[in-house]
Amino acid sequence: MAVQQHVNGDSGFRRDLRAEFDGFMTQQAQRFDPDNCLRIDFHCHDHNSDVPDELWGRILRLPETWLKTKKLVKVLEQNGSSVFTVTNHNNARSCWELQEKGMDVLVGCEFTCFFPEYDLFIHVLTYGFTREQETVLNQKRQNIYDFLRYAALYDIPVILPHPLYLYSRNDHIDLCLFEKLAVMFWRFEVLNGQRDLWQSVLTLNWVRSLTPERMREYGRKHNLDPTEFGVDPDQPKVVTGGSDDHTGIFAGLCGSQLYVPDLQRRLKTEAASDLALEALRNGQVAPFGTVGENQKLNIALLDYFSQAATKLKDPGLLRILLHRGSTWDKMGCFVVANLFLEMQKHKKTMKFFSFIHDALQGKKPNRFLKWHAAKDYKFCIAQLEKIADSKRNHPEAFVDTVNDSIGDLFNHLNQLIAGRIRKAVNKNQGASLKDFSTEELTRKLEIPSQLTALFLGDGKRQDNMSNVNLAEALDSLSFPVLISTILAGSTLASTRVLYENRDLLNRFARQIGENEHSRRALYLTDTLLDKNGVSTSLSGKLKEIKRTNLPIDFLICHPEAESEPHLHVVQPIADIDLHPFGEQTLEVPDVLEIARIFYEGGYDRIVCSTEGPMALVALFLQKMFNVPSYFFMHTDWIDFITHTTNLNQHERDRVRRMMRALYSQFDGVFVLNREHRDWLTGYEMQLPAEKVLLTAHHTSPRDLKIQPARKSDLIPGANDKTPVLFIACRLSREKGIFDLPEIVREARLSVPDLRIVIAGSGPASAELQKAMPDAVFLGWQSREQLASLYLGLDLFVFPSRFDTFGNVLLEALTHGMPAVAYNCKGPKDIIENGQSGYLVEDIDAMAEAIAGFFSKPESHSGLAGNARKRAARFQAEPIMRQFLADLGLEYPEQAYTEATVA
Repeated sequence: MAVQQHVNGDSGFRRDLRAEFDGFMTQQAQRFDPDNCLRIDFHCHDHNSDVPDELWGRILRLPETWLKTKKLVKVLEQNGSSVFTVTNHNNARSCWELQEKGMDVLVGCEFTCFFPEYDLFIHVLTYGFTREQETVLNQKRQNIYDFLRYAALYDIPVILPHPLYLYSRNDHIDLCLFEKLAVMFWRFEVLNGQRDLWQSVLTLNWVRSLTPERMREYGRKHNLDPTEFGVDPDQPKVVTGGSDDHTGIFAGLCGSQLYVPDLQRRLKTEAASDLALEALRNGQVAPFGTVGENQKLNIALLDYFSQAATKLKDPGLLRILLHRGSTWDKMGCFVVANLFLEMQKHKKTMKFFSFIHDALQGKKPNRFLKWHAAKDYKFCIAQLEKIADSKRNHPEAFVDTVNDSIGDLFNHLNQLIAGRIRKAVNKNQGASLKDFSTEELTRKLEIPSQLTALFLGDGKRQDNMSNVNLAEALDSLSFPVLISTILAGSTLASTRVLYENRDLLNRFARQIGENEHSRRALYLTDTLLDKNGVSTSLSGKLKEIKRTNLPIDFLICHPEAESEPHLHVVQPIADIDLHPFGEQTLEVPDVLEIARIFYEGGYDRIVCSTEGPMALVALFLQKMFNVPSYFFMHTDWIDFITHTTNLNQHERDRVRRMMRALYSQFDGVFVLNREHRDWLTGYEMQLPAEKVLLTAHHTSPRDLKIQPARKSDLIPGANDKTPVLFIACRLSREKGIFDLPEIVREARLSVPDLRIVIAGSGPASAELQKAMPDAVFLGWQSREQLASLYLGLDLFVFPSRFDTFGNVLLEALTHGMPAVAYNCKGPKDIIENGQSGYLVEDIDAMAEAIAGFFSKPESHSGLAGNARKRAARFQAEPIMRQFLADLGLEYPEQAYTEATVA
């Protein structure tokens, strides 16, 4: 039976992590007799965590949670906790309040401590202190060394939670930090319910590697005495677990078992909290529960956003401006605050957010709501019912149910948005999108800075993008847009939180020699199956990726295509008809589905071709996963609008600035010719030179089974000696095809019986046929048909100044057909003038080169040989090897010619 290798990004990275961690948890479950164990969630929060560590929360005056202590304790009890603690940030108020009510509680707190030499804040879970000691600990936390020495002096046990999640954007943290932490801590949280599997396994393997010899070495290196921090280097490290719950949804589902010999007898005379503290001090701890990847955090943030939307108060513009933080932080908070405050004006939206919160807590929407919900939103109510039912009756499937429902809700709402936009456009009595020329659309990109003019008109300008009543359209879109924004935002934020320090995680993995993230790229494109030069080059790249099993997978959005090795296909949620501009339908993809594919596929970088919806998806993934992203520039849009519109320089500059804003968001931009490289790094675009990467398309090997086309079969009255020009391209004005009538007319002055064969289709096809009635038009040709034409005809003519490369030139040279082209970007990087073809400056020179070629038939053989030699310089292996190197990926030294093994 054949086994497919590396299909669609399944690198095995996450599968291996899961198997390793499951094995560890199985071993932990067998360490202690369950009858002699207490169960505790060492890490959970309630409403007294009211001053968040996250900067945005402080700027917006939002607490970390609104969860009441009574509700938290109830959830912990329902989920099997036999002893309780609440670890709020920098205070133990909830614990003291519960003690005052006569409840047995292990006093706990999560102190935020400052690491002076790294300008870094880290959390320290701390237990069993008194009220007086809490005051001192809050004073000592300004220096983590003083804090931990004080805790050790008074035998106050501490745990280092989520060691690899640091509250810092400091990219210069070195791994010496972890050497110091190894000396200063005995107990480490290796299972955190809100962190991902990768961090958990990395932490586990790091802790396992801390031998007594290594501990002493670290102590000497950093002049630290472990005994001052209550750490015995000869004792194995203690590993713990906790839910890190802030919402009451997952509290108690992750935690620690505490082994207490003769537990049942001792419980008759001793408090459970005292026994828990004893076991923690003795290191008799074993974690239990599961890691939910980013899913649990996504659910928690969705619940948090749902509550924040209803509870946020205006933070005040002056407060935002004067608060500590970067300009981007303040702008982000301003946008979020305005979004939430705007939502609070919509009762329907507020009710829906309340229903989301209730459903996540296991409460179904009432039947009255279901009966009176609009038809468009009954699906949303059904999804909330499914979530609530899972929480109450099928908790083991709750996480998967919620995340599936989030995806379904997002898809449904975006289809609803697309439908309503389409309805608004159809209702419009003026021109529709497809009635505008490229020129008119470009001019309509000028958005007024005055908001009242944008939404209500200014009494003078009544035109907008499609003459749609924007005020009316926005009113119908407000609810689905706001809800889908929150769904996407919670997904982005939850994953971004986990991977804020991705570079540090990779360096850490290399340091310990295990669990380094798989290095794979996901290649996004809006055009792979279309009939144009870009799709042809992308298809060739995908074919080479499959042949050699390179660590790259393509992803497209298409309603009919099916996934295959190295190719993901997602269904569109809407489409945009671009046939008036490029014989293409632009498919709008489901960004959350693509994010799921990226996450599960173990990818860690993105490549994007084409400036359509996939470019926005690429930037979404870049921000979400904190990964490098690259853009592959196929089209010269400035040249396109210059040749196809009458836009003035000011209007063309508008497009250029938009392109500059887009390209500057990527970590690298691939270009196909030196002229584009110089333009992108020059004054107009101002991209750093190191970000602009020169590449090329590669040639495909010639199929030796294909026979040359016979001229007599194509052209009535022709024979083998008839001089025939050939061109294959998309028939549109920017391709320079309307130079052809003049070129052929002038060349015929020297070569009277000259004929021309034209392959391709496009919007200018009928006009060109009218201008060249004696030319032979073949329409769109397959790769095999084109190969036959290259072999059977004489000279390839290419009058385009628009193409960034010119795949057809390379194809012609591969088959021994010399080419004549303008001496401009693309062609001048392919053709060697006078050897494999001709580079000319204008129409007259092109006609002269054609005449010269046919006047010297004895030179044809040499030119054909040189053409094949030149094409050989564009072989796939060196081009793809350099392409991968520029992406930071490795080219396999043994390229797999077959993707299966017996």
